[in-house]
Amino acid sequence: MTHTLPQLAILGFGAAGSTLAESLQGRGPASIRIWKRPPWTNEVQTQAKQIGAVLCDTAQAAIEPADLVFSLVPPEATVEVAGAAANWIGGKSYLDLNAASLQAIEEAAAVVTSAGGYFTDGAIMGPLARQRHRVSTIVSGPHAEEVATLLCGWDMQVRPIGTAVALASTVKMIRSVYTKGLEGIVLECMSAAHLAGATNEVLESLEEILELGPFLLPLREMFDELVVEQIDHAPRRAEEMEQVVKTLEQLHLKPNMSQGTWTTLKEIAQTAHLKETFDGQKDIAPAKVLAAIAQVAMHAN
Repeated sequence: MTHTLPQLAILGFGAAGSTLAESLQGRGPASIRIWKRPPWTNEVQTQAKQIGAVLCDTAQAAIEPADLVFSLVPPEATVEVAGAAANWIGGKSYLDLNAASLQAIEEAAAVVTSAGGYFTDGAIMGPLARQRHRVSTIVSGPHAEEVATLLCGWDMQVRPIGTAVALASTVKMIRSVYTKGLEGIVLECMSAAHLAGATNEVLESLEEILELGPFLLPLREMFDELVVEQIDHAPRRAEEMEQVVKTLEQLHLKPNMSQGTWTTLKEIAQTAHLKETFDGQKDIAPAKVLAAIAQVAMHAN
C-alpha cells in the first residue's frame, strides 16, 4: 500500500459522489476520475466538467490510474460494484462508503481483498450536503488508520474506530435504529394526532413531558435510566402500548412503530425476568439490565 495516494477514483456519481468530488477538488487528490455507467445526461456531463473531474464509462478507466477508490453507490449495488472493480483494484486502497448491511460489506471486502486490494469500511455520520468533505466519517478495517491519516490530510474529518471490517457500517446501521426510528415514531404519532383532530393538544402534551424526567439528562444518562426503568415498568408500559395499537387501528392508521414497541416491551415483561433478577438490589448497573434485555431480543428471533 502506497503512502501517498494522489489519484482518486469515485465509483458512482449520485448526490454523495458528486458532492465529495466537487468538495475535494484542489484539496489533495491530483486528479479525480468518476465511473458512472452511460448513457450520460447533459446535466451529468456538465456537472463533471464544472467540477473538473474526468467522467469514465468503465470501471477500468476510472480505477487503473488511481491509488485510492471511493465506492459511493446505492447500498444494494455494494457487492456488484466491488466485483466490477476487482480486476483493477490490486495494490490500491478501496474505501466503501455505501451504508450497506453487515453482510454486504463483508462480501465486498472479501471480493476486494481476494483481488489484492486494501479494503476499508467507511460510514458518513453527518449531513454530507451541508458539511461536504468535512462531514464526520468513521472508518474500520486493517487499513483504517492509514486511510484516515491520508484523508485528514485532505481536510476531511475521518476517525478510525477499529480493525474489524464492517464495524463502521454496523455502527451507522445501529445508530439508525434510533435516528430513523425516531422519524418513524414522530410521523406515526403526528399522523394519528391529525386523524384524531388533536394535533395541537398532542404537541402541547409532548412539550410538557419532554421538559421532565430523563429527557433533560445527557444522552448516556437518559438511556441508562430508560433501561433500568424496565425492571419495574415494562409490564405496565406493554399494556399501555397494546391500547395504543388498538386506538390507532380505530383511527384507521397502521400502527407499525407502535406495534413494534408493544412487541418489544411485552417480550421484555414476559421473558426477561427483570423483576425476579434485580428486585431489591441497589445501584443496579444498567449494563446488566441491558444484557438481559438483549438476550430476549436475540431469542425472539
